[in-house]
Amino acid sequence: MGNSRNPGLLAITAGVALAVLFGLLGLTGVLDAKVGLGLAVICVVAAALVFLFYSRASLIEKTGYGALIFIVATAFILPAMLVTQQHAQAVKTSSLYDTNLQNGAALFGQYCSSCHGFQGKGKVGPPLNNNPSVNKLSDDDIRRIISAGVPNSGDLTKFSMPSWSDRYGGPLTDDDIQYLIMLIRSSDPTYRTANASAGVSNVNGFNYVFASLTNPTQIAQFYDDLKGGNKPAAAQFADLTTLTTVHMDAEDNSPTAPSANWGWETTDGKAANGSVTSDIIIKAGTTVIWGNKSNAPHNVYSGLPNNQDTKFPSDTNILGPASTDTYTYKFTTPGDYPFYCGIHPVMTGWITVVA
Repeated sequence: MGNSRNPGLLAITAGVALAVLFGLLGLTGVLDAKVGLGLAVICVVAAALVFLFYSRASLIEKTGYGALIFIVATAFILPAMLVTQQHAQAVKTSSLYDTNLQNGAALFGQYCSSCHGFQGKGKVGPPLNNNPSVNKLSDDDIRRIISAGVPNSGDLTKFSMPSWSDRYGGPLTDDDIQYLIMLIRSSDPTYRTANASAGVSNVNGFNYVFASLTNPTQIAQFYDDLKGGNKPAAAQFADLTTLTTVHMDAEDNSPTAPSANWGWETTDGKAANGSVTSDIIIKAGTTVIWGNKSNAPHNVYSGLPNNQDTKFPSDTNILGPASTDTYTYKFTTPGDYPFYCGIHPVMTGWITVVA
């Protein structure tokens, strides 16, 4: 007599044991959670099918079905593991890239901002934030400049920029300098586009400088640097003098406030240089309507951060996130009217009213 024991019972036992094992590996992070769950489900289903086949099939059928199940299971498992691991690797790479940019932003705010400005737009030192001349340099060029400094062209015993590398008596390690190189590189739109196509975060590292500041004096200086307390350059303005009503909305991830998650943008035109802008020229009698399309609350204050004024009434009411809330003001007197968000002072704009 043949053995009446069903080998499928062994398959059920092994399948459940493997399912529990893969489930635990997914929960503990050894495997990706989705991979662990997927493997657990496959083990249970495969074991159940083996049990059914061994209960009802002949010996030849059992062997064939067993081989088929093994092949099918392998065909599902290997691609799933490959795709999931590739995705997990891409997420980790992007996360590490962002972390490195944040490290570079913190170092820049501490060591470089006094000469190059908190936004890297340049002060006594040249601009570094998307400077075409700097973008043409290689990583090694930038590394040499940061590490060894820049001699004064008129007196080689003096330096226009000091040596920052700890190899030459400076405070920065090789890793610190690499973080700064990544920060500067990230301000180049071409570089960011190439990174984005490779699955890495498409972000200008200078966006992280503000979040790294903890010193109140530095924060105040950041606000001063943001608009310089002065009227922005003419190319930053959109000429909207043909309109009688202008819209100014808070937007998520706006280029007009590069160190915040939000910024003001006019939806009625672009700046003379073709960029999105919060700086506009309107004629007297024009009504400006502030709205909120972002995911955070905002309001409208007259003046600039640390220099609030009363040129037009500030609106202390909250414009709710992604709401129909608005604040409206009709500008009748020619002049300059800077404004900002009282909740997020990094969000600034400038209205010039002409006769």
